[in-house]
Amino acid sequence: MDRAAKYAASSQVVLAVLGVVAALYLLKPIVAPVAFALMLASIFSPLAAFFRRRLPYGPFGVLAVFLMIVLGALYLASLTAESLIQAANTLPTDIERLAGQVSRRITDLIRDQPSLRVILPEPGTIDRLGDTNRALLIEKLSVGLTDVTAWVVQGFIVLVLVIFLLIESEMLTTKVLRFFARTPESGRNARSILDQVTRKVRAYLIARTIINLGVGLVVALGLWFLGVNFALSLGLFAAVTNYIPYIGQLAGGALPTLIALGQTGSLGDALIVAAMYLAVLGVEGYVVTPMVMGKSLDLNGTTVLIACLFWGYLWGLSGLILAMPITATLKIVCQTVPELNRWAELMSVDWRSPQYISVTTEDDLDALAKAAATSPAGKPDGVGSGRS
Repeated sequence: MDRAAKYAASSQVVLAVLGVVAALYLLKPIVAPVAFALMLASIFSPLAAFFRRRLPYGPFGVLAVFLMIVLGALYLASLTAESLIQAANTLPTDIERLAGQVSRRITDLIRDQPSLRVILPEPGTIDRLGDTNRALLIEKLSVGLTDVTAWVVQGFIVLVLVIFLLIESEMLTTKVLRFFARTPESGRNARSILDQVTRKVRAYLIARTIINLGVGLVVALGLWFLGVNFALSLGLFAAVTNYIPYIGQLAGGALPTLIALGQTGSLGDALIVAAMYLAVLGVEGYVVTPMVMGKSLDLNGTTVLIACLFWGYLWGLSGLILAMPITATLKIVCQTVPELNRWAELMSVDWRSPQYISVTTEDDLDALAKAAATSPAGKPDGVGSGRS
């Protein structure tokens, strides 16, 4: 009977998880904007609280300040979008031109050294690849441009949600806690946990945003120094894509490299741009991020990849951008709640659960085994003796 009850409970948990995943997938138009709004509200809440204390107009003063910030951000976003669209529109032509240059060089090499025909591809194949890639890029760009309207609508919804969350955050938090808390004591405990999680998530998001903006600025300056077109827009693009591990960072470096290659037609110039981008990412990943954020929010590579696959499948590009903030938030929650510490340990590289910290490594187990072998009672001191 106990085994049957245990299986029934496990089945209910599995069905509940599958139900949540299905709900997240089906409710993407609602849940994804709310997740973006919560992330932005968490970033701007200290600024909103500062102006709420300083301005005599209450919520409307905060609203006015936030609207000014939004207008400035929208202006920069419009400039970036325009430049990126112009850059993307030139890529098909640049690729076709580069394919023609490669084809002509191969033709010259085969004419001067006929023995190289065995190892070199046919010039006609290079031309066909250039034409095919040009057609594919034009098709993808046309499809992407049709989604701009949907992105604008989603962005407007997110901004409205952020404004209401900033204005009504204190009232909403109190009401939500009262709604779910069964007793005043549980309500106080829930508020304490929520405050801890909110502070850590806010610190992570602000630090991650500042680091990404710094990466974008350095990349923009490097591209401007190297004479690459659309340097500012490509720097902002690198800042946004740096939220997405691996895939986003690859895209953030591939686009300026391709633009440099199409602009000059020189493979050396493109490699210099790629090397500059890799150097910036190396300094950011191995020096800046550990210094600013430390290892309290470390996530192992397996967790990062699974999170990107999971949220990318559920919500597409929005999921890829939100994958790390959501995963970091879940890890912080698991670190804060003792019953969930083992999940935080599973997701991290160095963080270890306090309740298992003495017996989780092979060295600890070896030490316990040696202590057991040398102990007169056949047990290490303090193990199985009733002492804590």
